[in-house]
Amino acid sequence: MTEQSEWRFSDDRGQQSTAPRPPGRVLAYVQAGATLWDLGIRPVGIFGSDHDGPDPDTAKTGTLPLADVEYVGAGGALDVERLLSVEPDLVVAVSYGGGHVYGLAPETAKPLEERVPVVVLDVSQARTFGEIGDRFAELARSLGATRRPDADQDLDAARERLRAVVAAT
Repeated sequence: MTEQSEWRFSDDRGQQSTAPRPPGRVLAYVQAGATLWDLGIRPVGIFGSDHDGPDPDTAKTGTLPLADVEYVGAGGALDVERLLSVEPDLVVAVSYGGGHVYGLAPETAKPLEERVPVVVLDVSQARTFGEIGDRFAELARSLGATRRPDADQDLDAARERLRAVVAAT
């Protein structure tokens, strides 16, 4: 895909987002932003849900460089203008089923989608971790990320740590 080619991505609600070129300024739900970062996409901003506070939860941010990625707020404190303050050309959100944009009130999500493409990926229990990871990787590739050579090793190491924790409990 060339930098000038039209960008298209079908999200897990069955909605297709388009842009004249691959978006470069991504605003993402906090855990989606951390996942995209690990896949080579640097979000310009992240947002939380009603479960988050005025500062990003470092348990959810992973290796995101928080000094360089703006946290625009969480839950009820979010409105369209606050979300657009980081000038995103794409918003990446998640859904825990049913297509609802998690972390954004419907009265915020709808007008946001009228101004900027919003991609929603399903992270519900109906999907395996592998399927969720594949969807995020597909999105990251569509945005221009290239696969990190050590990504599989990192994932294998994380799986082993998780197995060890489960075995110890």
